Amino acid sequence: MSAIAFPSPSHIAVYATLTLANFPFVIAIDRYAKRHAVHKVYDVTPDRKQIAREIKNSLTTTPVHAVLLAAFVESGAFRLGTESVRSILLTFLIALAWTEIWHYASHRAMHWKPLHFIHREHHRSWATGPWTSVSFSVLEKLIFSLRILGGMAALSRVAAVSVYGVTVYYLVYFFTNGLGHSNIEIRSSRYHDTFLGRIFNTPTFHAMHHARYIRNYGLLTPFPDRIFGTAWADAEQVQRRVSTGAPLRKLNERIPC
Repeated sequence: MSAIAFPSPSHIAVYATLTLANFPFVIAIDRYAKRHAVHKVYDVTPDRKQIAREIKNSLTTTPVHAVLLAAFVESGAFRLGTESVRSILLTFLIALAWTEIWHYASHRAMHWKPLHFIHREHHRSWATGPWTSVSFSVLEKLIFSLRILGGMAALSRVAAVSVYGVTVYYLVYFFTNGLGHSNIEIRSSRYHDTFLGRIFNTPTFHAMHHARYIRNYGLLTPFPDRIFGTAWADAEQVQRRVSTGAPLRKLNERIPC
């Protein structure tokens, strides 16, 4: 009878970190927004019932990433190589690129009526806040994370991946997702004129998606929305305006282009 193989201490630390790390990010962003003069995207604040619902959802959905990563790693579905700075960085970049593709495709699919039941819980929050970033149905989180890890597992059959690289990706995702739902604009009005401004979205981009319920499906970059024509035409104008301290007053407000 073979002995039961338990996760290594380093892997246990990884799983524990991914289980808990989302909460400090969300709490920090929430406190910062309340204690500092910030530029809000929408002059609308989630009520206590919404926040309570979002926190309740977070308790069941936040650990999903860690549980699935543990299942993939400990089952041998991930072929792990020697950990190094290079392997961590390459794995992180590949996970980042793959997730951008998968997020856009799955997100847009979940706005299709037959599949929208998967995504409906998240969109109960029309006005977003940091806690919205952890409020999903368990099914949506399972679908999102299973495909990310499934893609990385398939890659590991060809080239070994780094469990720490995947972990770093998730930590970056937790933080940027919190910012993306924060309803505060952190960039200047000239951000879209810069090199980075053409590559990465700002929190305004996703706040508009929630307020208007459709379009702006991308996560970190605007490229999928540009390619498929699903970006709001006034996204750049809205970002420029709110970054000067002039938030949109209503969720359905538009800016003429």
